[in-house]
Amino acid sequence: MTTPTYFGLLAEFDGRAEIPLEEVAPKYFGISARTAGSRAGAQALPVPAYRAMDSQKSPWLVSAGDLAEYLDRRKAEARQHWKAVNE
Repeated sequence: MTTPTYFGLLAEFDGRAEIPLEEVAPKYFGISARTAGSRAGAQALPVPAYRAMDSQKSPWLVSAGDLAEYLDRRKAEARQHWKAVNE
């Protein structure tokens, strides 16, 4: 994954390719970290979330690559909708 979105996420999250869900959820999903944690357990987020260790105390993580792909898809959908309305 080498889109500008991916590199932008790496820059935003200090070069981390695996980002704690609690940092991603409010900005990109519009939900609290607590709600995101509940949805992560049910795999009900727009991107896969996982724990690096088999422990309830291990934080939920999201791949920067998966998040970039999701954001790029949403951007493409918005562009198509905009073109349909404005052209």
